[in-house]
Amino acid sequence: MSSSLILFLNFVIILSAICFTETAVLIFGALGFLVVLMSNFSSPGFKVFSGLLLLMTTLILYLYCLRISRLIRRDNVELENMEGEKNILAVELQHLRLENSTLKQKLQRYTALKDLTETLSSTLSLDTAVPLITDETFKIIDKSCACPLYLVDNEKQLLYLAGAKVQDTHYEIKAKRGDMFDNWVFKQRTQLMVEDTKKDFRFNANGVKDEDLRGVRSLISVPLISANKALGILRLDNTSCEAYYADDLRLLDIISHLAAVAIQNAMFYQRTKELAITDGLTGLFVHRYFQERFDQEIFRAFRTDSQFAFLMLDIDNFKGYNDKYGHIAGDIILKQIAKLISSSVNLGDIVARYGGEEFSILLVDTTKPEALKTAERIRKRIEEERFLLRREVTRVSISGGIALFPDDEREKEGLIRRADLALYKAKDEGKNRICTS
Repeated sequence: MSSSLILFLNFVIILSAICFTETAVLIFGALGFLVVLMSNFSSPGFKVFSGLLLLMTTLILYLYCLRISRLIRRDNVELENMEGEKNILAVELQHLRLENSTLKQKLQRYTALKDLTETLSSTLSLDTAVPLITDETFKIIDKSCACPLYLVDNEKQLLYLAGAKVQDTHYEIKAKRGDMFDNWVFKQRTQLMVEDTKKDFRFNANGVKDEDLRGVRSLISVPLISANKALGILRLDNTSCEAYYADDLRLLDIISHLAAVAIQNAMFYQRTKELAITDGLTGLFVHRYFQERFDQEIFRAFRTDSQFAFLMLDIDNFKGYNDKYGHIAGDIILKQIAKLISSSVNLGDIVARYGGEEFSILLVDTTKPEALKTAERIRKRIEEERFLLRREVTRVSISGGIALFPDDEREKEGLIRRADLALYKAKDEGKNRICTS
């Protein structure tokens, strides 16, 4: 019976070590020792042996549990540290993913910029460059509802809408001359970012109206500047507030530099073409280009079974004006008459400076009576015009000859000869008149 009790007490202490903690081992060990002390054993020596056995079991199990607890606490600390490192690595991974996504976006944008640069460098037409710039800008900074591009009217020094890319085909940009934001960028010649068009302190005083904003709540805009000359405005609109960031504005500024160079080159190329086919003094077509258009018009008339009139005009007594007032006065007369002729013909008619004081006009899709009416209108306007030469007001007259294709002649040389003969006839009959062949 005593042996069974000792075994039971040892089992309880071992079980407390397994199920509980070192404190439980001490408690159950102390209780077991008390039980042994209070028990009546047949042999005092067995009682002492049993007590020492319990104490030894308790001590060994206590030290074992204490070590296990320390190991568990150490493992928990290490586990917590690992969890912390795991969280840090997760945050770093998320940051790296975000950076990777940002770098991919930047790579895509700069690749698109490279392609845009290559395309613009080979574009010499303003009609091609403008839609290319708006379309590519819209794609590169892909967060806008509209991308208008305004250019500068050099004569009026005002903006005009040259082109636009819009997300919705029903969206219409009504400010054809630019709104307050565009004019601010044009005058200040600096970039602009508006996070909220209804709250920006720079424009609130101007009384921004909803109908003027067209739903635009944020925008970025940059001037197009080349060789210190403002060429226009490139802008992006969004219907949400705070849609754009500083990186978007910087990217738009880079695009604007590329666009400004392309637009300037296109303007130079257009100007070069105009200089090649237009007279530097009068702005009318030169004789060589007029001959090319003459051939084209004959071909078109044959193909469409239509007709046109060839009108030759010559300033009466032009040498006398040069002799009396000087060659500068002669240039004034030529420029003024060229403007009167250009403003008196229909759109599509071709006007050229044929010689020194001679002008030629192709009046397309015109009958001889209609051509005569147009020629008389030109003659009368010039006759009524006042020319100020060396502070002296004088008058100038012209004479003209008309030939009709194909009624009068079916070949260019013959048509020119018939009109020339009609012109000489007008001169012989007293000048300041129009004759037909």
